[in-house]
Amino acid sequence: MLITVFYSPDPDKCMDLQVEATDTVKSVKQKIIAVYSPPDWANTALLAARGSTEYLENKKRLAQCRVQPGSVFKFSYARNLTTEEKLEMNTQGI
Repeated sequence: MLITVFYSPDPDKCMDLQVEATDTVKSVKQKIIAVYSPPDWANTALLAARGSTEYLENKKRLAQCRVQPGSVFKFSYARNLTTEEKLEMNTQGI
């Protein structure tokens, strides 16, 4: 099936991916990462239905996430903060 993934802060940048219902969320992320390399600060990648903040779990298969042909997703890089980083930001009022 064909899905569309928006992968950049530029709202016009997207790619169509050919995937199978048995593919994992992680394998879809890996396809995107192969095209759109992560920035140095990132240590995780997120994938959600476009317009949603409910991120898909890496181990789930697309069928378990109710992905249908033509589904549209938003991919983004993020950083999981360490306890020390969280404390530092807290003391800075961030």
